[in-house]
Amino acid sequence: MPDFVCVLREPEFSPGKAEDDAAILLGVAGLLRREQYAVDVLDPRTRRWPDLARRTVVLSMAQGEKALAQLQDWERRGVRVINSVAAVRNCHRVRTVTLWQQAGCSFPQTAIVPTRVATLPQWLADARGVWVKRGDVHAMASEDVQLVAGAHRVRQVLDRFHSRGIALAVLQRHVPGQTVKFYGVTDRFFFVAAQGDALSVAVERELTQIARHGAAALGLEVFGGDCVVDESGRCQLIDLNDWPSYAPCRQAAAEAIAAYARTEKAKVA
Repeated sequence: MPDFVCVLREPEFSPGKAEDDAAILLGVAGLLRREQYAVDVLDPRTRRWPDLARRTVVLSMAQGEKALAQLQDWERRGVRVINSVAAVRNCHRVRTVTLWQQAGCSFPQTAIVPTRVATLPQWLADARGVWVKRGDVHAMASEDVQLVAGAHRVRQVLDRFHSRGIALAVLQRHVPGQTVKFYGVTDRFFFVAAQGDALSVAVERELTQIARHGAAALGLEVFGGDCVVDESGRCQLIDLNDWPSYAPCRQAAAEAIAAYARTEKAKVA
């Protein structure tokens, strides 16, 4: 029986970055093997999933419903899964927005609308651009997240979503400012990758706090996302995902994830 099972991400949920996504998980697996742990790597498209004992810890990047159903079955049997199935599903945008609103997280003005919406939010009238995002899953194609201006263009994108069978969308006010990517592992690791000017210590501290707050609201342990630092210096969350590729900080992140996995393993050994 393996000590750890690492479940890769389905290719359709890694558009253009399948190798990067696999690299972080394989890096974690390699570090655990160096510590003499037995580690299996699993393709989520496999037809036969193993039966696991409670002493196995699962590290999963999978996002497809078939894999999530199997992972949930393991969870019901007491297997520890990182990130949990509930947390992965909470990264679907409609759930994310709802949970962030309930938790009082800092993020731009946002509305959840049916793609066959009759009326649009009034705040669109003075918005300096609107992000239109599919509401069910992460972006699987470039047209799943679009920045547009004006109600007419918003309706056009919503109509296209509807024609593709997407029932709900998220409309988010565009906030001009500096876009910042961040990567975290619970409260033990945090890395900021700013585009443009370096962030001040105060802004980076605020960003760390709101990112961890947003991750906690979704139940995420291994996470990454995007934030905007607006013209007043305020940080606002734009997006948050389960288990990113950690490309700018892969080695350090892999070490942090492996250390966290060992800690969780000790609880079930």
